[in-house]
Parts: sequence; C-alpha cells; structure tokens
Amino acid sequence: MNVLLGFTTIAFICLMTLIIALRWPGISKIIFTALIVRVIFLLVGEFITPLPDSTADALTYEHVASKMAQEGFYNILSNFKGPDPRFISWLIAIPYSLLDRSMLMAKSMSLVFGLGSVFLGWLVAKKIWNNDIANKVGWFIALFPSLVLYSVITMREAYIVFFLLLALLGVVSWVKTDNLKSVILALFGFIGASFFHGGMFVGGIVFLGAVGFSSLKRLFKSLINLRINPKIIIFLSLFFISAGFYFSNKINVPYLGSFENSTNIENLLYKTNVATRGVASWPEWTVISSPIEFIYKTPIRAFYVIFAPFPWDIVKVKHLIGLFDAFLYMYLTFLIFKNREVIWKDPLLRIMLIILLSYIIVFAIGVGNFGTGIRHRSKFVVIFIILAAPLLKKFSILKKIKKIRGF
Repeated sequence: MNVLLGFTTIAFICLMTLIIALRWPGISKIIFTALIVRVIFLLVGEFITPLPDSTADALTYEHVASKMAQEGFYNILSNFKGPDPRFISWLIAIPYSLLDRSMLMAKSMSLVFGLGSVFLGWLVAKKIWNNDIANKVGWFIALFPSLVLYSVITMREAYIVFFLLLALLGVVSWVKTDNLKSVILALFGFIGASFFHGGMFVGGIVFLGAVGFSSLKRLFKSLINLRINPKIIIFLSLFFISAGFYFSNKINVPYLGSFENSTNIENLLYKTNVATRGVASWPEWTVISSPIEFIYKTPIRAFYVIFAPFPWDIVKVKHLIGLFDAFLYMYLTFLIFKNREVIWKDPLLRIMLIILLSYIIVFAIGVGNFGTGIRHRSKFVVIFIILAAPLLKKFSILKKIKKIRGF
C-alpha cells in the first residue's frame, strides 16, 4: 500500500490546519494541539501497535473500499446508495480509485473530520456562550479520548460528529436569526450524519418538530394581529411535508427504518434482545421482553448507554479504558445537572437537551453491550460538552508550563 500517499495527505492536513489557525487565531493553540495529538496516535496505530477499535469493523470498511475502488471512479459514482452503514467505504473508495490504496490516507480522512469537529465545536460554543467558554469546549473536544481515537481510525464516528456539529450550528443560527438558510444547514447536518448512521436522523426529527411547534405558535399570534409572515408559511410547509412523508412510511432511514418499523413493538423487542451479547453485554435482566417493560427498562438501558462499564463489569484489562470513558460522562452529566436551570430556560439549550435525550433513548433500545455503547455515545458526546460548557474547568497548557518553570 502507498505509505507515501498517506504522509502526503497528512502534510496537506497540516497545511489546512495552519490556514485555519491563521484565519481564526483564537483557536490556533487548540487546533495545533489537536493535530499533534492525533497525528501521534495515527502514526502509533499505523506503525507500532493497533489502537482500540481499529480492527474488525475498521478493517472491513477499508477492505470494502479497496474492492469498490477496483471498479473505477465512474462505477463508484454510479453505485451511490445514499444513507448506508457502509457509506464510509464508498467515500474512501473515491480517492482510492483516483490515487491508490493507502490505509494511512483512509485514516487521515477521519483526521480531517476530527479536526473539523474541534473547529466546529469551538464555533458553536462561541455563538452560544463567549470566547472563554468556547476555548474550554475546544480544548475538551481536542483532547477527549474517544474523539481522539475515532479521529485516527477508519470508523464512522469522526464523520458523524462533524455533521452533527454542522447541524447544531444550523440549530443555533435558526434560534438566533429564524431564517430558512439555518434550517437548511441544520437539516443538511442531520442528513449528513444519518448517511453514516441512520439513528442520527432522530435529531433532525426533533429539530423539525421544534421548527413546526415554533411556527404554529407564531402563526396563531400573527392571525390574532391579522398579519401573516410568509416565512412562517414556508416553515410550516416544510414541517408538514416532512412529517407527511415520514408518517406515511415513504421515508426509510437505515437503522430506524420507516415510521411503521420504528414503532413496531416486536421489532424493537427483537433489537434489544439481539444487541445483548458478548463478554461486554449488559445484564440479561436489562433485555426488554414485553411492551410494558419499555416503560421502566428503557431508562435503565439509557443509564447503561451513558455510564457503562461499571467497576463490577471489568473482566479484561482493556475494559479499564471504557471505565475511564464512563467517568468522563459522569463528570459531564453532573455538570449538566448543575446547569439544568440555565439550560431549561434557554430555548436553544433546551432543544439541544431534547436532541441529546432522543439519541440516548434510541441507542438505549439498539445497544446491548458496553463495547458498542462506548462507540455509539461518542457520536453525540459533543452535545454533552456544549451543555456542560460554562462549568467545565479552564484548561491552559501555557499556564501549567509557567507554573512548572516558576514564573
């Protein structure tokens, strides 16, 4: 495989990072640190020892991409399938067909989206809060272990986080400006994330619900005042058309299926049963075996999605990594709880919280072991970080260096 092509890709990414740092000086230290940390892990995983989660699915995605690339560039484009669990393979196959096969380049593609997520997370936080809080968010995303990991292996998470943050940028803009471009940006982000995992479209459904509810409220007010805003009609039309397509089962999203499939009790029971398997599986009593158990077991499974593994679940040394990851989520959840009044009073943060809860519920039903739970929760950890942002501890490398040197 072409290692030189991989190093060329890394060099190009370094140039992109430099351009971002020059254009937005406020994030320069953060994004350079994110780059250095990720490149180190990228090279370690490629040349020294495999990183966690870098085998199995990651190797399969890359292998499928190499097979697709052999069919040629134009055949790849003609075989576009839209949202698909292996859409990442289709994406990697494009540069493979034009250049050459290079696992280092494939991993570097994740690096691009991982660094893009650092920038977008900082930008979203800046629009919600202020520069200081945005910097804390930037540092947290730059150094969060699972986000670093999935930025340097051939998995879908780095892509999903990037598009989710793009969607959140649209949500922020819509709440602040109430314009159609913001709605389009948000939907583009949610749809982009769903190309890699269908469950991410749940956030788009929640957002469309918020747009529809807000538009109906404003429509009633405008009717009372005998004034109708054309923008409200456009938003409502978008909402009702989308809802009509979904509820009539004309939209089929991977993982979620159609509306009929996603609300079919037997289908949901089957998902929870199949998902609970392996050494890292949740306890058998968490399996939902009847409709009534959805009421009280879904919150328990949600608890497991976010906080597992627990100390008593550790049976292998590598599970300690998951335990550390779980502690970070406990910390973020604690900060969100402390910040709950601010979050609930702010319409924007309230929408983000509801989107977060919807993701937790969806994956609580579809996940049954903490191995996949660790991976799936990393898809939406950025929402945890943004909601907890004001209470995050300030992180400054320069200050720590100065203290060590005695300045």
